[in-house]
Amino acid sequence: MKFVNRVKNVIFSPRAAFQNILAEGFSMTEPVGIVLGINFLNALLFGIGAIRGMNLITDFVSRRVHISPKIINLEIDISGVTGILLAIFLGVAVFYAIYSLFPWIINAGIGHIMAKHVFNGIGDFESLLCTFGYSQITSISLTLGLLVFIIYPVTGLFVLLAMGIVRVIWSIVLRTLSVSEVYGLDLGRSFISVIMPYLLLLVFVLISSGFPFFFFKWC
Repeated sequence: MKFVNRVKNVIFSPRAAFQNILAEGFSMTEPVGIVLGINFLNALLFGIGAIRGMNLITDFVSRRVHISPKIINLEIDISGVTGILLAIFLGVAVFYAIYSLFPWIINAGIGHIMAKHVFNGIGDFESLLCTFGYSQITSISLTLGLLVFIIYPVTGLFVLLAMGIVRVIWSIVLRTLSVSEVYGLDLGRSFISVIMPYLLLLVFVLISSGFPFFFFKWC
């Protein structure tokens, strides 16, 4: 019950939730469970949605069904190729859930370096890792989008895209509040600490693509 209340508070009153989590003491069991659980669920739902979409396309091409805004039959035949695909997606979901631990740790690590060593905050890495784990609850927006995608594959693509944007913005907001509470920083420096991993990734992509070379060549 305490876990459910903490998750609910992170969604509706994140600053107070982070304060309570840090004040009460914490273990990594719940954050790890959130990261693994919600990413596994989303990956599995995506696989089911992909299978639904492929079945719909196959039926449409064979003129057995017309694409309409409302798809009544939600049954998925898990025999044959579909069953093999579902098993593959199940394995991919397990792999993706485990893989999701790495960006969680890396983002928290870069945020810690910025907040602690650049902005001289007073917090510690373990606390930030914990609160960043709870912040992964933002992926529930993708879960809702994926459920729509499974029921209405065509419309669901646009809903899923919108939910993805919501998830990114919501995640940045929660992580900013998290850094602010853990390190005692203002929201501006906390925000910079949170987006630094994204900026570093952008720089890496630009360098890898040869953008600086072409930029300076034409300047």
